[in-house]
Amino acid sequence: MIEVRTCARLHLGLLDNNGERGRLYGSIGLAVNHPQLLLRAEQSDGLVVEGLDAGRVTGYAQRFIQHYGLSERAHLVLLSSIPAHVGLGSGTQIALAVGTALAKLAGLRLSTEEIALAGGRGIRSGIGIATFRHGGFVLDGGHRVFDVPGSSSQAPARQIERDRVPPILFQRSVPKGWYFVTAIPGTGQGISGEKENRAFSHLPESPPELAEKVSWLILMKMLPALVEKDIVGFGQAMTGIQRMVGDCFASVQGGRFSNLVSGKLIDFLLDRGALGAGQSSWGPAVYGLAAGRDSARRLLEEVQGFFASAGGGQAFCVQPQNCGATVMEAGSAGGTSALAEYRGGNP
Repeated sequence: MIEVRTCARLHLGLLDNNGERGRLYGSIGLAVNHPQLLLRAEQSDGLVVEGLDAGRVTGYAQRFIQHYGLSERAHLVLLSSIPAHVGLGSGTQIALAVGTALAKLAGLRLSTEEIALAGGRGIRSGIGIATFRHGGFVLDGGHRVFDVPGSSSQAPARQIERDRVPPILFQRSVPKGWYFVTAIPGTGQGISGEKENRAFSHLPESPPELAEKVSWLILMKMLPALVEKDIVGFGQAMTGIQRMVGDCFASVQGGRFSNLVSGKLIDFLLDRGALGAGQSSWGPAVYGLAAGRDSARRLLEEVQGFFASAGGGQAFCVQPQNCGATVMEAGSAGGTSALAEYRGGNP
């Protein structure tokens, strides 16, 4: 039996949705210890899927099996899951967990990147792939961009590489004392799937100067603050980046953030003492940074009070997850149970 355990991630923003200077997207984010995904897999006659998110598990399993020409001989059970389409990266984690488990059952030695490509992940952001493998804080370099031959010279069509995932430029552990109060308003799911594709296709190009400002904040404020364990500086950079990136997406999500409640909640978090706040991916999940357990608990209580008068929602405190996915293999050795553990997502 194979057991894969992995965690959610917070997406802190994209660097460049323009691409005219040769690279597109680029992103920052970090792994958090809750909520978690737990998948169990074993050999079976045919493909049998049980448990949570059975439809998505089945879809990714069939895609992986078809990609590598495997026989449908697996029993998959998703025992715990990450909420779908709220901004916590559930799709990538399911795809990687399923692909990792199937690769182990089939005796394939594949990298996390190969499994991600087989599952169609990493088209834009590489954060979920990198946190599955390494955990911690991640900065990825986006995709190289090529002009499409024969397109207009005045406004050439661009395409990105499809045969590789975004490269990891920086990865580092995040201090355990940095808490993120994460809140999911009861406003419905965020943009995903075909809606997400359409949103990106209608997204106006941001001015190159904006990408320069975001890049400067990351390189000269956020990363030094992380290395020096300066939570105040990190939070300030995070908030500034979120505001600039949010404005870039205002035309397709109706404002700086995904909905009025999420926007008000971010302001509320900052007003109640969060050292930084923002929206994870398309939301509606938002987060506020707090120094230490006591501050995080007080902030959590404030958010729960906010939800009591704003239509409800769920909130919880999370800490950084500074290691990648765990893959456990239970087998038989000399008549006794043998357990092998793998970290980093490479089966």
